[in-house]
Amino acid sequence: MGSAVFTEAILIIASVIIAAGLAGVVMTKVGTFQSTFTQTTENQKQTILTNIKIIYAQNPTSTSVNAWVKNIGTYSITNTQNIDVYFGQTGAMQRIPYNVGSPSWTFSSQVTSWDKANTVQINLSNLPTIQCSNVYELQVTTPNGVSDEYFATFC
Repeated sequence: MGSAVFTEAILIIASVIIAAGLAGVVMTKVGTFQSTFTQTTENQKQTILTNIKIIYAQNPTSTSVNAWVKNIGTYSITNTQNIDVYFGQTGAMQRIPYNVGSPSWTFSSQVTSWDKANTVQINLSNLPTIQCSNVYELQVTTPNGVSDEYFATFC
């Protein structure tokens, strides 16, 4: 009888140790899942609250375009140098890099954070010669993937 009690005590202690180890692993995975879920939710919130509108575009020269874009969302856009700008004839657009090479685009003034309700001017320069009779498309895309398009015949 004494050995049965001793064996039972050892089994109970072993079961408690295994249960504690399993609970630790499960709690770690739950924390990781919660962190991933929180980050995904925050990214989706930022995307939903971001919205832009290209108000107007004009070409002051045959190789440049100025565009005014308004932040109509409720989220301030940061990392403004990571905004993607595409320009070209409809169906043949190309990505225009930020402030590097030819062609390129820049802001008309220093922009580090594009706050809600603010309008920025984007200047595209050193473009291929703009043809007066063709329809051109301008697309501006924020770092989190929200974009707007503008179609125009310049000249």
